Amino acid sequence: MINYRRPKKEELKEIARMCALTFIDYPICNDIKKEFREPGRFLDFMCEVYYVYIKAYYKKSEVFVGEDNGRIKSFAILVRPYIEDISLLDYFRAGAFKLFKKASLPGILKFLNVLETGHKPGSGIKEHSWQLESLAVERSCRGQQLGSKMINECLIPYIKEQSIGDQPETFITFTNTETNKKFYLKNGFTEFDYTTIPMSESAVGNWSFRMNVNPT
Repeated sequence: MINYRRPKKEELKEIARMCALTFIDYPICNDIKKEFREPGRFLDFMCEVYYVYIKAYYKKSEVFVGEDNGRIKSFAILVRPYIEDISLLDYFRAGAFKLFKKASLPGILKFLNVLETGHKPGSGIKEHSWQLESLAVERSCRGQQLGSKMINECLIPYIKEQSIGDQPETFITFTNTETNKKFYLKNGFTEFDYTTIPMSESAVGNWSFRMNVNPT
């Protein structure tokens, strides 16, 4: 039985490492990865990236973990409608300046631009929509449907609980891999945009999805 709860601040580094291990092989990381000769150093950098990222969202968004027998196995960031976007100032308050000791300024800025580009297709409806900003599952637990359970047993029920009135809530997300595209379609999302993100060697696909969540 998975227990869903808000993480404690002292758990954020553990969660950041889980996220880094989840996303380290994603194609959007290909360019920044070239700055590191040793895989271990790149992993350390990505752990720091996700620690800053999670800290920035921690105060402004709904952050959940899925825990089983005292072990965190899944994680999600859910952004409420009508919430101010995370700014560069938020990232620097969360410790982003430390990243410049691990990678070059141009490399980091290019990486941030890639991440920002992924958000653009949904920017027109983000203001009045719930957004699944991030979803990660412990690598050793892949194949156990923990991502689907997080969406269907935690996030959607929470959106329903928080909904006001009798109109459906809009729930959006995006991804950069074909595997995740299939995952979101399987879990009830509908694709509303496909574009590509230019990279140094080849473009990366960027899919955006939405679903309507009916109130309870």
